[in-house]
Amino acid sequence: MKLIKQTITVLFILLLFLILYENYDNLQHAFSFKLNLYFIGWYTSKIPVWLIILIAFACGYAIAYITGLLQRLSYKKKIKQIEQKLRTVDTAVSPAKEEEKTERMDDPSQIDGITKDTHH
Repeated sequence: MKLIKQTITVLFILLLFLILYENYDNLQHAFSFKLNLYFIGWYTSKIPVWLIILIAFACGYAIAYITGLLQRLSYKKKIKQIEQKLRTVDTAVSPAKEEEKTERMDDPSQIDGITKDTHH
């Protein structure tokens, strides 16, 4: 399985380099962004396409990371709440379990949780 994963990774990287090599001229083409409002104008210098793609990828990665982090923190909070509920239920159930064990010890008809049938 490890060999298959490594092979797929190498093939993916080779495909990526092939795409970059074939589209090198297109990726070097530069664009300028403009925002022209009535009261303000904003212009960027020329930015190559590969840099725009890299920035978009980095922004997407950052958003996914932050979303995952927030979800993980939410899950940790839920887990702590559930553990607290379990502790309160366990403390309430523990005395009842002890009473049940003592009742079983007092009743000789119950051995290992199996009751003897006396209605033959």
